[in-house]
Amino acid sequence: MQCSSLSVFALHPLYLRVEAISANIPEDIKQEIREARVQLDKKDVDYEACMATKLSIAKKIFAREKETILNSKSFQEFFSENQEWLKPYAAFCFLRNFFETSERSQWGRFSEFSKEKLEKLLSKESLHYEVVSFYYYIQFHLHLQLSEAAEYARKKGVVLKGDLPIGVDRNSVDTWVYPNLFRMNTSTGAPPDYFDKNGQNWGFPTYNWEEMSKDNYGWWRARLTQMGKYFTAYRIDHILGFFRIWELPEHAMTGLCGKFRPSIPISQEELESEGLWDFNRLTHPYIGQDLLQVFRPPSLMFLAA
Repeated sequence: MQCSSLSVFALHPLYLRVEAISANIPEDIKQEIREARVQLDKKDVDYEACMATKLSIAKKIFAREKETILNSKSFQEFFSENQEWLKPYAAFCFLRNFFETSERSQWGRFSEFSKEKLEKLLSKESLHYEVVSFYYYIQFHLHLQLSEAAEYARKKGVVLKGDLPIGVDRNSVDTWVYPNLFRMNTSTGAPPDYFDKNGQNWGFPTYNWEEMSKDNYGWWRARLTQMGKYFTAYRIDHILGFFRIWELPEHAMTGLCGKFRPSIPISQEELESEGLWDFNRLTHPYIGQDLLQVFRPPSLMFLAA
């Protein structure tokens, strides 16, 4: 559940333990798993290769047992409890792969989220149902595996600490389904400081707290409830950002052109009480065209054109 993930609710498939998703894995697939483990066991992790290998093997196992798993009581319970986020997540994964981009503006009629279109795409009668149900299958097993690990840790007196990032990816399930909860024409970052004179631009849209408050922060409550299934404690990333954030226009490249939001403006009376009175001098360019004409060096004569 990272800020650059597809969904704040879904678990990342990279963590899937493929040998544990079935008790009936045939010997040829077991051998493939053993060979992949040797091949990928390097000093530097090749995340893309690891992800591709795990999904490839998982698809082979899914093809053998999809009917059994998808019709099982445990899966049906999982699906019922999580379908609010699981169905859009599966649709997003399918559309991202189909259009070969997570930039939803390239998705044609699916660029804007619609529950009606979602239900048609995910219908069991749909030509794509087997593909989208594979994403259900992966999330189901990730849930089982992390739940098992968390329960084992608790029995040993160990609690798991989750991570709660400040932002969500601009091209994510959450911004697709709930664009009104985010200020999509903005970006999150940090102002210039000792570490970076240009500031920072993290690329995540800022939250529309006013809109979120209308349903008593339902998206946040659902997010924390989901994390609470596995974690006992949380690291809240950039906690100050929950009170005020450095907000940039969407087109900004650096962190220079931002402002804090929310922020309390300083009144003219406050400035005057501190001895500041020449507001034109403070708010308008001091070096005007007339001074440039007088002081410009010969090498800059062309600027007058």
